[in-house]
Amino acid sequence: METLSKEELERFKALITEEYKALLEELRYREQSFIMENQRETGSELSSYANHPAEAASDYANLTMNLNLAERDTKYLKQLEDALDRIERGVYGICVVCKNIIPMVRLEAVPTANKCIECKNEVKRREQEEAKHAV
Repeated sequence: METLSKEELERFKALITEEYKALLEELRYREQSFIMENQRETGSELSSYANHPAEAASDYANLTMNLNLAERDTKYLKQLEDALDRIERGVYGICVVCKNIIPMVRLEAVPTANKCIECKNEVKRREQEEAKHAV
C-alpha cells in the first residue's frame, strides 16, 4: 500500500474542515437556542411556580438529550481537530497502533479514522472485555 497523494490529503483536509465548521455552527445555534429558551422560561411570570410533573419530566428529558448531544458533538469536534492535526503533521492515514496505512475505503467512510479496522476492532474487543470484568 502507498501513502495518500497530496491531492487526496487536500481533499480530506477540505472535507474535514468543512465538517468542522458546520459542527461549530450547529453548536453555536444550539447554544443560542438554549439561551433564548432559558430567557423565555425565566422571564415568564409563572416560572417560579411548580410545573405539572409531566412538564418537569419532559423538560428533564430534553435537557438530558441536549447534554448528550453536546457531549457527542464535542467528542466529534475533537476527532475532527485530531484528523486535521494528523494531516498537518503528515501522518494522516497511518494507523496509530500498528503504523500501517489505513485503507482509502475506511478513510472515505470515516475521515476521522486514526486506526485501521483490525486495530479498531481489537481495541473495541479489549474495551468490551474490560467492561465485562468491571461488573
